[in-house]
Amino acid sequence: MIDLGQRSAPYEIALPYGLTVTVKPLATAGMAAAQAAARRAVEAIERQVLERTKAGLPLDGLPDLSGEGERDGFYQAQLIRELALRHITGWTGVELEGGRAPPTPQNIAAVMELYPVGERFFQEFTLRQVLLNAAKNGSGPSVAGISSRAEGPNTAGPAATTTCPAPEADLEPTGGSVLTASTL
Repeated sequence: MIDLGQRSAPYEIALPYGLTVTVKPLATAGMAAAQAAARRAVEAIERQVLERTKAGLPLDGLPDLSGEGERDGFYQAQLIRELALRHITGWTGVELEGGRAPPTPQNIAAVMELYPVGERFFQEFTLRQVLLNAAKNGSGPSVAGISSRAEGPNTAGPAATTTCPAPEADLEPTGGSVLTASTL
């Protein structure tokens, strides 16, 4: 059974390698902030590449974002990192130097880079948001406007046309009245 209710309390997600993370619930604002941060990270790399190329410097240490696949992959990795940094509040199963590792930003980023931990985190963490968006009421406003024909076929027949029951006004002067700008 799938529960589409909004979570309001932290919950746990089981990940590969015996790792369990405790996360704050994902809200639309949290997803938007993470997406914006991931876009900024991609744009920063692209700016550095452009500046180094113009200055004739090598691109050592910078990821290659020249292809669409590489750019999308880097964006996805940054999105996973941002979501994890903003939402992971605790974990079990992560050790550092023989002891329990605290969920610091550096440690969270390092764990999310492990395959398949980051990918599984993203799938499990965003699944509820994806399901909630898919289950939204279909009668909401259209993206193109509430009167858009692009949303589907017309299910109503054409409205019947009738003649107007009110008599039309006669614009000819009668009984000594003269048309003026104020009577038109």
